[in-house]
Amino acid sequence: MGAFRRRRRPDEHFRWRGPRPRGWRARPGGACGGAPTRAADRAGRTQVGPRPHRRRRLSDTAPSGVLAIDKPEGWTSHDVVAVARSVLRARTGHGGTLDPAASGLLPVLAGGATKFADRIHEALKVYDALVRFGTETATDDREGAVTRAASIPALDEGTLENALAALRGVIDQIPPQFAALKVSGRPAYARARAGETVDLAARRVQVHRLDVIGCAAPDLRLLVVCSSGTYVRAIARDLGRALGSAAHLAALRRLAVGALEVRDAIRPDALRARGVDAAVALLRPADERLLVLDPRFVEQPAATIVGAGERA
Repeated sequence: MGAFRRRRRPDEHFRWRGPRPRGWRARPGGACGGAPTRAADRAGRTQVGPRPHRRRRLSDTAPSGVLAIDKPEGWTSHDVVAVARSVLRARTGHGGTLDPAASGLLPVLAGGATKFADRIHEALKVYDALVRFGTETATDDREGAVTRAASIPALDEGTLENALAALRGVIDQIPPQFAALKVSGRPAYARARAGETVDLAARRVQVHRLDVIGCAAPDLRLLVVCSSGTYVRAIARDLGRALGSAAHLAALRRLAVGALEVRDAIRPDALRARGVDAAVALLRPADERLLVLDPRFVEQPAATIVGAGERA
């Protein structure tokens, strides 16, 4: 007896068994009952209302260069970059993160100058740092919880100079627990916030200058000229320990990155108010000249470099 083959009802859709033949295309509403093609579906639609907004691409012909911005305390580096991007309508990035609690110079690179970011990172940096003795914190700055307290040390000139001398030159510095350095693919600060004890290896850095600007216990104000990768927070922590006390970084202002200086910088609110033409006029070419630090930061007295009113 031959195999029984059920007859298809007239209103029943036909279904292919196995692979479809080459060139097969379902006909909308046809005998094969296939789904409508995209072209047919588009033809049957009616556009209602305005076309969806398409995000405008940043032009490759947008302004290019490096902008010196004076970051206020409380702003993140990303906040500053976002303002510059909105004004210039160009790709933007920064040349070295500043913590939200810090203020001062943030180089912002725009357009084709973003390719110069790695070179800007290598430039020497100058800081006006305020070290506070008596307490050490989890983050080595004022933002962290107090982890240790100690008496205020003697801050006479001779004692200070001996302790500061050990922190100058090429040194092996242990970064703060709350650092952006990655440990097994995860930032150290994320592990520290999760309660992990992070063992960070010492990193070789160079402190070209570490001199006293002023002293009024429990605070000590320092001028720091250092290489990329140096943590001023760690200098404050290590100085407290060297003096048999405890210390943390109470305030920080970046004065220069290479040839860029905070005295020539514009604040982000002023940049937004003045607009694109003023911003373009302030752009500097991204070249090797930007990496050269003014010799006065190394040669002149610290108190002369950091005048009254320069701190934010």
